Amino acid sequence: MNYSKYFVIFIINFLVSILILYKITQLSLKWVDVYTKHGAYVVVPDLIGFTLPKSILILKKLGLKYDIDTSRYDPNFKINQIISFSPEAGDHVKEGRYVYIQVNSQSSQSVLPNIINKEKKIAIKLLHASHISVKEIRYINDRRKDTVLKVLYRNKSIQFGYRFSLNQDGVILIIGKGYKKDNFLVPNVVGMNLYSAIYTLKNQLFNVINFYYDHTITNPDKNAKVYRQKPDSGIIYDKNKPVELWLTSKELLDQFIQIKNKEGKNEEEKNEEGKNEEGKNEEGKNEEGKNKKGKNEKEKNEKEKNEKGKNEKGKNEEGKNKKGKNEKGKNEKGKNEEGKNKKGKNKKGKNEEGKNKKGKNEEGKNKKGKNEENSNCCKTKSKRNSH
Repeated sequence: MNYSKYFVIFIINFLVSILILYKITQLSLKWVDVYTKHGAYVVVPDLIGFTLPKSILILKKLGLKYDIDTSRYDPNFKINQIISFSPEAGDHVKEGRYVYIQVNSQSSQSVLPNIINKEKKIAIKLLHASHISVKEIRYINDRRKDTVLKVLYRNKSIQFGYRFSLNQDGVILIIGKGYKKDNFLVPNVVGMNLYSAIYTLKNQLFNVINFYYDHTITNPDKNAKVYRQKPDSGIIYDKNKPVELWLTSKELLDQFIQIKNKEGKNEEEKNEEGKNEEGKNEEGKNEEGKNKKGKNEKEKNEKEKNEKGKNEKGKNEEGKNKKGKNEKGKNEKGKNEEGKNKKGKNKKGKNEEGKNKKGKNEEGKNKKGKNEENSNCCKTKSKRNSH
């Protein structure tokens, strides 16, 4: 058999199949590039500091989706500002990719976490996680360095579990600043027996202790008590310097304490009596002041009433005077009118008299004319007769 022929056919088929697979792979890769938009990308913008609505508009314009997280609060940012986001600014992502945004949010009420005796950094992180801002940090002398000793809100001490309103002003942290090397706070050991006093001082690293007895005491570790110490308690003192204690017997110290208590009670009673007397004096003064004020007010009211009465009388008198004047004016007007009427009547009488006189004159003239006519007639008659 001729195997070379079959071998050549096998090789040809094998090469053809490889070529077909290559073409199929090439086409599939091109299809994947088209489907996945290979080479096309969007640059993630920097959104930190932008408000949430503005950030959403920017992402929508770039064809990016978003997911919002409102569980974080940062006092360095305003409410509703972007604190962080992922992927980071400048990264190349596909269109339609989700961008995870953290928004500065504040709940309606925040609860104070337990931060007493915790380190400053941890306490601040816990406060920020609870949406509580730190307004101020104050340091005081305390051996617990950088430890929160107290929390103040509006100048009042608050405890774990305190609930804040929405518009909180921020808290004030009281933190220990520690002491210088070998400097510690002296404890109060007055009233303790010798054993307890030494134990307390050594526990605060004061190892040099000098003590003195007022008199011989049997079994001083139990029966002797401290009635004085130097330096006083509450003072920051070098641990390498000696602390001095003065001791007396328990009975004498108890008597001394009783005497002091009695003196303190007497002083308190005296102070109370003095306060009561002062209160009585103040009450008396207040009553006197009130009485004086009442008298002054009465006098003022009486004066005002008298002045009002005088003013009213003056007004009444003025009114009467005005009325009198008006009446006089009316009377004068009446008189003037009567005078005018009389003058008018007199004028009318005179006119009538003048008219009568004129009439009489006219009558006289008429009579004269008639007489003249009669005389003329007589003359003519006499002339006719003479002819």
